Amino acid sequence: MGKEGLAMNVHNMMEEAVQDLLDSQWQYLNLSCHCDECRADVLALSLNRLKPHYVRQRTGLMYTKAGLMTEQSRATILTAIVESAKIVSASPHHSQTSDERHK
Repeated sequence: MGKEGLAMNVHNMMEEAVQDLLDSQWQYLNLSCHCDECRADVLALSLNRLKPHYVRQRTGLMYTKAGLMTEQSRATILTAIVESAKIVSASPHHSQTSDERHK
């Protein structure tokens, strides 16, 4: 069966969990810059450090979401975010000259 015949409703629940935690902790991270580019870099680097959790059906979504909300999972995700933030802060992918980047 070709790609056209497959339902491609696959979702990485880890991405949602990292995004949620990044949203709640962004202001507290010790970064040299808090611009959207640095935020996207922290998100991407964090996701590359963590195991993805793909689901296709609604029941899998709820089961995986519950598993990613445990204290241990949140601590693991937060550790990846903090480590990624340190790397991004040390080497941002843009110049530091614009005042807009520090909002």
